Amino acid sequence: MRVKGIFEAYSGGKQLWLLLCFLLAGTLIAECCTTGINWIGGYFSNEWTTGTGHLRTIQGISALCTFLLPAIGMGYCCSQNLTEYLSLRKVSNPLAWPLTAAGMVLLAPLINLLSLWNQSLHLPAALAPVEQTMRRLEELAEQLTQTLLSSDRIDILLANLLVVAILAAITEECFFRGSLQRILSRCHSNAHVVIWTAAILFSAFHLQFYGFFPRMLLGAYFGYLLYWSHSIWLPIFAHFINNAIAVITLSNSTLQANYYLTGEIPSEELLPYSLLALLSTGLFLGINYLLRRQLSQ
Repeated sequence: MRVKGIFEAYSGGKQLWLLLCFLLAGTLIAECCTTGINWIGGYFSNEWTTGTGHLRTIQGISALCTFLLPAIGMGYCCSQNLTEYLSLRKVSNPLAWPLTAAGMVLLAPLINLLSLWNQSLHLPAALAPVEQTMRRLEELAEQLTQTLLSSDRIDILLANLLVVAILAAITEECFFRGSLQRILSRCHSNAHVVIWTAAILFSAFHLQFYGFFPRMLLGAYFGYLLYWSHSIWLPIFAHFINNAIAVITLSNSTLQANYYLTGEIPSEELLPYSLLALLSTGLFLGINYLLRRQLSQ
């Protein structure tokens, strides 16, 4: 029985259900692997499950099983060519790399302002218990991130860059842009609707309401990079830069004190920072106009 490309003719809606099944299967595999690693590690050392090495291992396994395996499964079952399905082709113009890097740096001030606004949002009074729960989850996620990234040892920094920046960028982009965005394009012919829908789902999947809007904007930018370049490597590169900046910043106490990097803008600096964000956003739009022209050549 032929399995490769067996669901290629399925409609976008049916392929979305198939992707959901792969996602659930990948999550189950990740849970089984995590349970096994915890049992083995705990058997040899009681300190294993409390160390940052354990957190990185679990995060890496979760990324591979939850995102990459479903994307590969969809590519195998819904296409005759996995490389073509996931848009693993080379970037056509070498200038795209520095332009994308510059774009990510220039977008950062706007992302930081959007994050500040997002964190200030409040749910209606009737939903106060829900808001309290959401904020507690946000605080726990922040504490976990701080625990994972707080060391400035070079070996730990490199390990964090591998898991949090490189691996996360590859696995999440293959799933959300390589597979999900492709499937959504079968459901709707408008590329902008497809890109923003994928970005909304990308942000919602992280289950962090107080970072929803900046993450959605980043997801949309990654989607446009794929749309312009027809290559998954450009959004992977942009995603890597975003995560790598966070890893390096949180690993260094001096950089953590720089609110231009952390986005924790004091109220007295909000106006000049907003002007900086306005200027950098204008430059960001100009950079991407040039990027689109380079990619269309």
